[in-house]
Amino acid sequence: MAEVDESGASRASSFADQLPPEARRRARLYAWLYLGAALVLLPWIVYLADTLPRRTFDLHYRAAWVGFDLILVLALLRTAYLAFRVDPRIQVPAIVTATLLFADAWFDITTSSSRADLLQALVLAALIEIPAALFTLSLARRVQRRLFERAGIDPDPPSEP
Repeated sequence: MAEVDESGASRASSFADQLPPEARRRARLYAWLYLGAALVLLPWIVYLADTLPRRTFDLHYRAAWVGFDLILVLALLRTAYLAFRVDPRIQVPAIVTATLLFADAWFDITTSSSRADLLQALVLAALIEIPAALFTLSLARRVQRRLFERAGIDPDPPSEP
């Protein structure tokens, strides 16, 4: 939970302060990874805006893809921001980011118009989008487990028979 200091500024440091130094370093590394992913996507979005075909049956094809990728950049930036702060609220933007990465992989594959496009979409999905989504879900789960442990709640309750 966020605390408020004398100046009225909100701090989420109570959670971060209780983490071991290695966990804080790892959080910073993850933050840099998400920030880097967002920055790498920006030139890709410009490229898409310039090269995606104009389709007569879908007048907003370019806008749909560019807009989707911009939303993905915003999710990555929010995830990076909360990782830099070592803020436990990272779970929500991490899950949003993972969902968008899965959706991006799916639609890249299913909207491929040629074999070369399909091969490119499959390679990107297999090597980048799906692993990044799984890593992001793992991050959200690790934060959730740490919060449960801190609250004294068993993160893995026994399953019902």
